[in-house]
Order: sequence, then C-alpha cells, then structure tokens
Amino acid sequence: MTRTSRAITIQETLQAFAEAVKAKMSQLAHGEPEDQLRGPFENLMSGVARSLGWNIVCTGETHLDRIGHPDYAVHLNKLLAGYVELKAPGIGANVKRFTGHNRDQSKRSSAIPNIFYTDGNEWALYRSGEGVGEVVRLSGDISVDGKNAVTPDDACALERLFRDYLSWQPIIPTDRKGKIDLKGFAALLAPLCRMLRNDVTDALKDPKSPLVQLAKEWRQLLFSDASDEQFADAYAQTVAFALLLGRSDGADPLTLGSAEAALSAQHTLLSRALQVLTDPRARTEMAASLDLLLRVIAVVPTASLAGPEDPWLYFYEDFLAAYDPKLRKDTGAYYTPIEVVRAQVHLIDDLLVNSLGKPLGFADPDVITLDPAAGTGTYLLGVIEHALKQVETEQGAGAVPGQATALGPV
Repeated sequence: MTRTSRAITIQETLQAFAEAVKAKMSQLAHGEPEDQLRGPFENLMSGVARSLGWNIVCTGETHLDRIGHPDYAVHLNKLLAGYVELKAPGIGANVKRFTGHNRDQSKRSSAIPNIFYTDGNEWALYRSGEGVGEVVRLSGDISVDGKNAVTPDDACALERLFRDYLSWQPIIPTDRKGKIDLKGFAALLAPLCRMLRNDVTDALKDPKSPLVQLAKEWRQLLFSDASDEQFADAYAQTVAFALLLGRSDGADPLTLGSAEAALSAQHTLLSRALQVLTDPRARTEMAASLDLLLRVIAVVPTASLAGPEDPWLYFYEDFLAAYDPKLRKDTGAYYTPIEVVRAQVHLIDDLLVNSLGKPLGFADPDVITLDPAAGTGTYLLGVIEHALKQVETEQGAGAVPGQATALGPV
C-alpha cells in the first residue's frame, strides 16, 4: 500500500467516524455528549489498525465514578501503548484551556507518559503532562458537517499523530557509560507510583473493594494507627518495589503473576501485596497506574539489578525525593555516602582490634553491631563487607561462608 492510498484510507475512516458522531449528536436526548464518541471512536481505531497494518486493541476503561481514569487503554502488539481521553465536542484537546472537572482530570492524568486527548474535532498528544507536536484541528465540525469536516490534509496530520502516539516505548535513562541512571529512573517511576497511590485512596472509599480488607490486615499486623492515606501511600510504594524486586528475581516477562511467583518463596508480604491485585475488581480499580508500572519496570535490564557494588542501595532516597519530598524529609531518608561509611567502619574496626583486643574486629564472636536507624542498611552492609574481608585475610577464603552465617544476627 502506498503512502497516498494509505492516507486516503485513513481519511475515509475519519469520515466514517465523523458521520457516526454527527448522527449520534443529532439524536442526543440523554447521557453525556462525550459518550456519543465512544462507539465511533472504537470503530475509528479499528480502521486505523487496518490502514496501518498494525495489531491495535482499544479497550474501554471502567471509571467507577472517579476523577482521572482515562476512557481507553490502547495496546499495540499486546503491549500497552498509551491511553485515550474523550471529551465532549467543543471542549477541545488543549489541556491548558480546560476548566473545572476537565482541568482536575487532566492534572491527575499528567503522570501518564502517553495519552491522547480528543473531542472529535481536536486531537492532541501529551507525554507526562507536556504536549507533543501540534494540536490537530479538523477543517470542520463533525457534529454538524459530518464527513465534510475531514480533508486530506487533516487525514495526513492525524496519521502522523497516530504514528507518534503508537510508537511510544518506555525508555530507561542511562548515563554516559550505558548504565542505568537511577535518579532519572526514580523521576520516571515516582509519578506512576503517585498515580497508584491515588487509585488506592479512591478504592478505599468503596466498602466492597478488596483493598479495604487488605488495609485492615496491614493495620493488624504492621501499622495499627495508619490512616487510609498512609496505607495508600505505603501500599503504592510496596507494589512498585515488589514489581522491581520481582523483576530482579527473574520475572521475565514481567506480569503480576510472574512477579508474585518470583517473590513467594522469600518475600511473603510483597507477594501478598501483589496477589490482592489479581482480584478482578482490584485489577480494574488499579488498571491505568498498575499497567504503566508494569510496562516501565518490565524494560529495566535485569543485569542492572545486580552486581558487587549495589547501585540500588541508595535508590530509595532518589525515589523519595521525586515521589514525595515532604515524606522524605519527615522520614529522614538521607543516605551517608559509601566512602564515609567505609571510613567510619574501618576506624571502628581498628579500635576493636587494637584497643579492645578483638583480633577479628566486627567478625569477633563477642562483638555485636547495633544500628538503631538502619534505613537501607548501609552501615550494616558496610560492616559485613569489611568483616568478611578481614576473615578472609586472617583465616582464608574457606572460613568466609561460616563467618557470613555467624554475622547474620548483627
């Protein structure tokens, strides 16, 4: 199919969409105006799929009377490509001009890295709240002009926009050496986690939500005085990091099921946090935010999640700084640079050996290490690393496994 003939096919598809909307709007007596776009829009996406020769599936989302849930999720070749938000004809697609409910909804959706807005006449693409390319405006008004609202130039402009929209891929930021840029990744992950937090907060308002029972269980076991907002925050972070850990533990391809299975043996609480989301109702409540987290974390290279020098040790501080700076300040989540940790551990070990008569330093059976504010465990890991090197120097490599086990209760 040549580019010219493809453009004509897209034009015909758009004209059919415009005619269908015109017919529905002319008979509108009840219901919301944007609802009149749903059927025609689904047919439009089917036509676009045929024209481009791509496997596109457009699935309607369930709103559950909430602000911020997009109308459709769009999958290309079975992978999430983005979302679509329909507006009533005349509202437009420029979020800067939205007011009231539409403005609130667009603010909440601003974390979505690929979303299409359209009222049928205007079409605009946004990524993480920023407009991409130009807003495409049809030459006429589909509610009045029907197929005559669409010109060949309109079809070409919209084809370019559709291609840009459907070509979205999550890109994990890297540094000059090709290693993952953890601060950049934290900035990518944080707004999606905030979306999930908002979804959990909304779900807790519904007594029938599975999240309500889970919140009760967490309060009984972990946080007896946690408010709904505090639980939503803790649960959203838990899910995000459970998916990341599941990816690290071999969940490939990454799904809720594969992540849960990877965590079930050693991380029961994290596994349970994901298991709740396999409930159809909970899955629906979390659909947009959860699918985006899965899509983004799934492309994190597994090789970057392991290594002798663990770069992820300080990731939580970077994440909190992007996710919720106030929470970071309130919890005191500030890490000590590894160079400082090693220097302090070395000085204390020297004191143990030379002043307190403990030849193995931290590895001596009479030495107990206590960190009352462990955080990410930087100091404890530094102690273990230093102690095992000392054991290997003094007793040989064969003694290291046994001493590593003995250090467990530090």
